Amino acid sequence: MGFTVSAPFFGFFGFTQYVRYFFVTPDEMFQQNVTKAAGFGFFSGAGVTSLAIALHFLFPAILPVNIALISCYVVSMVCFTISLVVLEINEQREMETWRWLLK
Repeated sequence: MGFTVSAPFFGFFGFTQYVRYFFVTPDEMFQQNVTKAAGFGFFSGAGVTSLAIALHFLFPAILPVNIALISCYVVSMVCFTISLVVLEINEQREMETWRWLLK
């Protein structure tokens, strides 16, 4: 049982970007951003899950159930991550605008 080189395995290291949140002091804006991003990720995952299950029942040979459910998880995580990054970028831009105005 050693370390084998498998290309899909390296996708797991994408979760290392979340390590930076261990060192964030959460304020109200950060909690609001995480809540918005989590809601977007959850509802996009729910929509994709219902679509994938419907497609699986309509075309079982084309879309196996395990691929359908895995794709739902991936879509949820990607939507959460992208929306959180966009919200953080907007927050940074807003802070820079206020700093410039207060000088």
